[in-house]
This record gives sequence, structure tokens and C-alpha cells, in this order.
Amino acid sequence: MEIHESKSEGMVVQMEQRGVQTGYFLAISLLLSALFYFFASNWPMLDRWEKIGVSVTVLVLFYLSSYVTSVLLKRHAFLSNWLLVAGGLAFGLCVALLGQIYNSHADSYMLFVVWLIPNLLFAIFTRYQPFYVISYVLAHLALIFFLEPTVVHVLRESEWWYMIFWLVALGNMVLFWLTSTRKLPSQPIYYLSFLVFSVSLFISSFVEVYDALPEILYLLVGAVLFVTFLKWLPNRGLLIATASMLSLFLLAKFFWYMLEYYSEGFFLVALLAAAGLVWGAVVGINWLRKESAHQKSKWVQFFQEAFTVLVTTIAAFIGAISLTGLLVLVFDDESVLYFIFFLSLLGFLAPALLLPKMNATVRYTLLTIGYLLGIGSSLFLEGYYWVVFLAVLLYVWKAVAGIPARLLTQLAFLLVLYFKLTNNMFMQDTTVLLILFVFQMGMYYVRSLPTVLRNSSLVYGLLSLLALTELHFESFAVNLLIQAGFFVFTTYLLYQTLHRKSKSAFGIVLAFWFAFLLMKYYDLLWSLLHKSLSLLLLSIVFFLVSYWLERRVQSDTPIVSPVFAKRPLILLMIMLLQLVLAGYQVYSSETILSQGTSVKLKLAPVDPRSLLQGDYVRLNYDISTLADEELPSGEKVRVVLRKQEQNVYGYSGYYEKAGVWNKPYTADPSDVVINGKTVGWGQVEYGIESYFVPEGTGLEVQENAKFATIRVGAKGDALLESLSSE
Repeated sequence: MEIHESKSEGMVVQMEQRGVQTGYFLAISLLLSALFYFFASNWPMLDRWEKIGVSVTVLVLFYLSSYVTSVLLKRHAFLSNWLLVAGGLAFGLCVALLGQIYNSHADSYMLFVVWLIPNLLFAIFTRYQPFYVISYVLAHLALIFFLEPTVVHVLRESEWWYMIFWLVALGNMVLFWLTSTRKLPSQPIYYLSFLVFSVSLFISSFVEVYDALPEILYLLVGAVLFVTFLKWLPNRGLLIATASMLSLFLLAKFFWYMLEYYSEGFFLVALLAAAGLVWGAVVGINWLRKESAHQKSKWVQFFQEAFTVLVTTIAAFIGAISLTGLLVLVFDDESVLYFIFFLSLLGFLAPALLLPKMNATVRYTLLTIGYLLGIGSSLFLEGYYWVVFLAVLLYVWKAVAGIPARLLTQLAFLLVLYFKLTNNMFMQDTTVLLILFVFQMGMYYVRSLPTVLRNSSLVYGLLSLLALTELHFESFAVNLLIQAGFFVFTTYLLYQTLHRKSKSAFGIVLAFWFAFLLMKYYDLLWSLLHKSLSLLLLSIVFFLVSYWLERRVQSDTPIVSPVFAKRPLILLMIMLLQLVLAGYQVYSSETILSQGTSVKLKLAPVDPRSLLQGDYVRLNYDISTLADEELPSGEKVRVVLRKQEQNVYGYSGYYEKAGVWNKPYTADPSDVVINGKTVGWGQVEYGIESYFVPEGTGLEVQENAKFATIRVGAKGDALLESLSSE
């Protein structure tokens, strides 16, 4: 009895310790979010030197706090480590702020490259998993913004894109191999690299180049991966993921060809192909069962699961769409919707329910086709046919206990319920979302349901509540109540799922918690500055509550060496490198501003919001177009600007590329040479296409700004100094 009580007390203490750690983690997350929102607001009360001072101070304080915690709080290794990670993230905010101050490119790929360098060094020398993930994400963000800049559109050839997708896929395949062989011990990178590899390869198959080669290569690689995860390196999750991607590929190609060959003959052939696919899958699985000496072996079970996903998805979508298209073409009458509705119930759902010995692949294919036809027809039919369909779905839920079938039934039920209720003129979207939220959270708290179904209900419930926070109400108090309600409820769920040791549910809630914070960045109902202050107050509250809870816990946590204590000198050098990188950016920018030639340009602005740096005006100049010039994208050029009317500079007609002038050039005393990069269509970008403004002033600037004053340094680099109306 005493042993049992001591174990129970130990579990309680352990849960309280986890609650304390979660509280500190959320507090640090809220503090970083507050800083992010504050810097993005571009508060005009601070001049540029004060902003630089604030950003550097924040960076130093995070690292100093991490060091002090590692020395004074030996039992708080987790807190020291998280503060170190927060410092790595704060460095990115510092670099972004410098870009905002000096009007460098919004979301420039160089921002992420500079941010990546010290975080990658942290990852190499500490081998701390968060730094691995941060470095991986930053590297891919740098690549994304290099390929697709937010300010200018770069014209690239299809062959170039195909090569890039394959290079990204191969790079991630190398990372996947390194993590799978434990040469790079990182489970998050293991899954992330496989995901990006699969997506990149999938996109490459749709690049219109080299005839059918992209499709053939994708199918070959997909087949090799399928066999690999089936037999050589059995992995159920990756096998099903591979099967799902192949299904998506075949479905996308089906839609592609359907739009090109839309006809009765095409739909008839597609129907026969879907039926043949199901028949072939059934024959193949039956043969496998007979021929395999170990029918219960893992790879046989994996094969059946993956094949069921693959065949059900492809056959169901092709069958449902082809049957609908064929019936619409043949009958060409509104009554066809009634026929499709009853066909879904009697022709597909009824056989799947009334024939219990039916093959699983056939059953799930019929169910999915029935659901697709039923959803499509019931949404367009007038009257209460949708209620009948929902009643049938409830019966299917009770009759078929399999988790895949119930997941399909749940999704179909919620889709029909949501769209029919939102189309009801007597019911507002707010009421519908509240109904779905209460309904799904009620299902989540039904303990008798399997974990998978409870988690799916949790996802749908939180998704409904998150959608509710995106609705705008006339009353500010109502808006504030809903936003606060989501935050409080999800925070409560975080601690509840932690207490119940439900890792999957905790991960789902945490994802929605962070999604809410990120989505509020683009919420225009209240300013970024006010959001920043609110998040700062919440961060302080979480710190105080976590500290109070910690004092109540009788902790005998073993002393674990924090990351900072293992290699302090190396980490200190990396931190100094961050200050050097930031200092160099300040020095080079200030040099151009103080010594560069002042140039006035004519412009035409547009107003968006940056991912990290807040509101900015996107600028397009007269000099952005080199008249009568066809230059390939990605070429470095030096363009000669010449003073024209009203002291406004314009393109002189001369430019230099690879040391060669486009025509004989004789310098004029007023000439200024500026560095640029071609982006296709005779367009050039100069790195001065973004002008950051305080939040909410972009429209005013857009309406009034007619000219820009820039500073061009001795080497041709330019900085945007100011905008003016004359």
C-alpha cells in the first residue's frame, strides 16, 4: 500500500513538473511573439538608433539569461536551453528589424541566410534538436524566397524549375538517409526531409518539360519507395504516405486529362478503369494471402493497408467523378441530381452495409464513392434530402465500426452539416461554427471512442473555434471575447492533455495554439502594437504562474547539464558572430547613407505586409524597365542613371553586363551607376523595392508618394532613403 501511494505521489510530482516546464515554454513563446509584433509595428516613436539598441539589447538579454540560468539554476537545464533557442530566434528578429530600418528587401532570402548561419553553427556544436529544426526551416525559407521573391516576380524557364525541384528532392533525400542511418540523429528532420522530398518530387512531375519524362520518373521513384518501405525497410507510416502521394498524382492526372478530353467516352473508359483497378487490387491481395507463408507478417499487413488507401482513393474519386460526368452528359436534366442522390444510397452505401463479408478494399471504395456522390448531390438539392443523408451517415457510423470508415463518415457528416447550415438564411456563420465546435468537442470527451476518432474530433472542434476567431463583429468587445476565449480554452487544453499524458492530443492543441498567434499577425481589427503589449502581459503572467507552481512542487529533479555549460566558449564565439553580422549590416548601410550619391526617382507603389518586418510599400520605378532590352533573368547588371527634368534621374540607355557595355558609353558628369539584377521581361530589381512604414499608414503613403530618394554608394549598392509627393 505504501509503495502504491509513493508511486502515485511520484506521478503527481512528475506531472506538476511537466506543467511548470510547459508554463515556462509558453511564456517564452509569448515573449518572442510580443517582440515579433512590436518590431513589425514599426513604432514611429523610436528612431533608427533606438530600434537598433532595443534589438541588440533583447538579443544579449536572452543569451545572458540562458547563461545565468545554467549557472544558478542547476535543475532548470530546460529553461536555459529554451532561452538559448529564444536568443537564436531573436537574432532573426534583429536582422529583420535592420532590414526594416534600412528598407532592404521585404522577406529577402539574405535575411534567412544570415539568420541561418549562427543557428546552423549552434546545431552543429550543441546537437540540440530545436536548432536542427530551426536551421532546416530557415534553409528552406531562404531557398523559397530566393526562387520566388515577394517584391518582384522573376521569370524562369521550365527546365530551370524542374532542375530546382529535383535538387531540393535529392538534398532532402540525403538528409533522410543520414537521419534514417543515425548518422544525423534527428527524428524531426527524418520526417521533415521525407515530407519535403515527397512534395518537391510531386510538384516536379507537373512541370511541362521533356514530354512525359517527369511523370515517368515520378512513378518510377514512387514505385521504388513503395517497395522500400514495404519490404526492405518496413515502415507503415511512410508506406501509407507514399501510397497517398501516388494516389494524389494519379488523381491530379485524371483531372488534367478530364479537362482536355471531356466526353462520354472518356468517362466510360475511366469508370471501367476504376472498376478494373479495384478488381486487380482484390486479386492481388488474395494471391498474396495464399502465396505468403507468413500471412501475419508486418510487410503483408503494410501492403494491404497501403493498397487499400491507394486503391480506395484513386478508384473512388475517379469512379464518382466519372459516373457524375457521364450521367450529366447523358441526361442533361436537373433530375439527374435526384438519381445521383438515390444511387449513392442504394447503389453504393447499401451494398457496403448489407454484405458483411465483402472485401475490405471493395467496401471502402463503395463507401467513399457513395459519400462523394451523396455529399455532392445533397448540397445542391432543395428540401431535406441532406437530412436523410445525415441520418444514413449516422447509421453507417453505428453499423461499421472500422476506424477508416468512421473517419470517412465523420468528415462527410461535418461537410454536409456545415455547408447546409451556412446556406440557411436563418442561421449565421457564428452559430454554425459554435454548433460544430460543441458537437466535436463533445465527441472528443467521449472516453469510449478510439484515440484516433477522439483526436479527429479535437481537430475539427478547434478548427471550428479558430475559424470563429477570423469572423469580424461590429462590437470590439465581442471580438476581444472570442479571441481571448480561444486562447484561454486552448491553454486549458494544453495542460489537460499534458495531465492525461496524451502526446498526440497535446501536439494537436499546441499546433492550434501557435497557429492562432501567427494568424493574429494579419488580423487588422487591432494594431500590432496593442497585440504586442497584450502578449507581453500574458508572457509575464505565465512566467509568474509557472514560478508560483514551481515553488509549490517538491522537486527532486536530477541535475542535467544544460547546452550552455557544455561548450560555453564556442557558443560565446557564435553569439559574437551574430553581433558582428548585425554590426556589419549597420556599418555598410550607414556608410551608403552618409557617403552615397543622392538620387531622385519616379515611382508607382503597392501596399502589402511582410512576413517578418511589418507593413511596407512595394515600389516600382521607371528605371525598373530597360526599354527595348531583352535580358535573361538572374543576370547582374550595372545601369547608368542620368539626371533629367526636375532633377529626377532616369535610365540613360546604357548598362554594363559581365564587363561589357550594351553600346559605346561616354560618361556624363551627372551619371550615377547602380547595381541591379535582371528578373526577365526587360525588368531589373535594385534592392530598393520595399519601403517600410508604421502600421496602418501604407494606404496614405501609396496615395501620396510620387518620388523616391535613394543613396547610391561608390560600389553601386543602393539604399532607399525616403519617399515624397514632389
